[in-house]
Amino acid sequence: MKIKKERVIIFLSVMLSLIIGNFTWDLIKLDFEDVGIIGVYSQNEYNAKNDILRYITFVGLPVLVFLILKFLYRKNSINLFLNFFKFSNLKHNFSKNKSLNYMFVFLSIIIIFEFLSVDFPEYLVDSFHEGQKLSSSYRFYLDNSLWSRSYITVGIFYETLTSAIFWSYFDNVSIGASRYGVIVYIFIFKIALLYFLYIQTRITNFNHLKQNIYFIVNSILVFHIINYDLGSTDLISYRDLPILLMAILFAKLTYTKNSYWILTLISILSLFSLLWSIDRGLICNLLIVVIFIYLFLEKRNNEIFIILLTTIFLWLVFYFTFKGEFMFFLKNTYLVFKEMSYVHGLIHPHLFSDEQNSSRATKTIMLIVMILLISINLIFKKNYPNNFSKLIIFLSVIAFGSYLYALGRSDGGHIKNSFGFPLIAIISYLIYAMLKKNFFNKKKLLISLGIVFTIFIFFNVQIKPISILNYKNRLNNYVYLSDEHFLNHKEVALLNETKKISKKFDCIHLFSNDAIFYYLLRKKSCTKFYFIWSASSKYNQKRMISELENTNLIIAGGDKNDWDLPLEKKINLVHDYININYQVLKKLYNWTIYIKN
Repeated sequence: MKIKKERVIIFLSVMLSLIIGNFTWDLIKLDFEDVGIIGVYSQNEYNAKNDILRYITFVGLPVLVFLILKFLYRKNSINLFLNFFKFSNLKHNFSKNKSLNYMFVFLSIIIIFEFLSVDFPEYLVDSFHEGQKLSSSYRFYLDNSLWSRSYITVGIFYETLTSAIFWSYFDNVSIGASRYGVIVYIFIFKIALLYFLYIQTRITNFNHLKQNIYFIVNSILVFHIINYDLGSTDLISYRDLPILLMAILFAKLTYTKNSYWILTLISILSLFSLLWSIDRGLICNLLIVVIFIYLFLEKRNNEIFIILLTTIFLWLVFYFTFKGEFMFFLKNTYLVFKEMSYVHGLIHPHLFSDEQNSSRATKTIMLIVMILLISINLIFKKNYPNNFSKLIIFLSVIAFGSYLYALGRSDGGHIKNSFGFPLIAIISYLIYAMLKKNFFNKKKLLISLGIVFTIFIFFNVQIKPISILNYKNRLNNYVYLSDEHFLNHKEVALLNETKKISKKFDCIHLFSNDAIFYYLLRKKSCTKFYFIWSASSKYNQKRMISELENTNLIIAGGDKNDWDLPLEKKINLVHDYININYQVLKKLYNWTIYIKN
């Protein structure tokens, strides 16, 4: 009865803390700070830090209450905590499970066949988001400049290098080749996720039968959590690849000591993740700090030293190799961290309300709270394998951190993207818990699962033998499609008209969210702000104006002009400068072409 009483008290206390957290959501209101950026926050005189504090408070209260009560009710809780962080070498338990290896190979082949069967997307181009990548990549393609000539808001790989790499590979500059790069990244992500689930299965300490069941059930995630439909929003983004790789390396750290290749890869991710995507790079480096704490608790200080030393060495190599670009990289990254939440921030919906995207946000945050509580509970569980518990805890930290993306821009797409890691963590735990409780206790179940999984693959995974056989021809046809194939009639008309006018100019400038026109016109931006929407701070607007002095042609307006706030309002200083120093040359549909006075 004592145990039941403790559980009731803990449950009621956690529920009460959630109610308090929800009640205090609107009570957290920091004074508005005018940082000189016009956006949703400034219009509503809203402090961007409110959402972060509200999230941390709501999630932190039940976690803190649960942790305190666990320490109070469990005898020798301090010793249990310290004993939890002891290295457990599982290599001797890694008896060869050939059937598991075969399943991993089989599913890898299925993923490859799925990749080779993919229908290449031919929908009309998104002149805003895709234009962001295409125009930056084309600038690099022309002069090999990185941050010095482009203001990067997401990451140098995402915006600049990916398209250029695939253009170079196919020796053809095209929208199709750029999109194919994203398809390849999704394929790599799927393989990496399958490998993570394979490693996770190996550290469960289950017998071979249960390992096979665990892997089969979890592998359904690979085919459901992300797909090749580039026009849709998935539960996780391929941009999370560095985070997934960090989870794989941590899983290996739990049973491997002094593995220099693992430690080196962790160091590489410190730099690579920031180049890949700035927001993912922040989380990745915070995870390295978590790994330091973990290694310290396990008294593996020499490994901390190796990671630190290797990381410093790699950053120095980066500095001396790209010395001309390095300072631009630091300044660019600093400004993005400082300004972007105000540039594109949306006020996060109140949980458990009828506000737009509230239900999606509530579902995701509650799942994060649940997996964090489960993780804490695992520390005090003696009957769970230590290494598996550590991995679930690490996944819960990732789940908590991944929601920070949604706090930067709280729309449906970003909130949906943040659901992936909490889902992976909770499913990984629940399937393990059910197997541990012998909910699945018959060998016949494995055969049944195999049949069900085969049927699932057959009906849910698009494998087309004819497409596979014709893959090379299909790909060649796709990457050599003309740009006009992906444009609407208005964009084609503007392109044809502007090509005549822009021929005599080395560069042009867009006062438009249709960032793709630098790429389509095969012109450089006269300023580094090709993605003008991101440069709405007064500081960046003044930099833009100073770079406009030698700009003779400006294209303004367009169908995306009212995305977020109208540019005339958001980039008001530049708008005023254009009105004073330029005159209208031509109007076409929603665009206006300006020539310098």
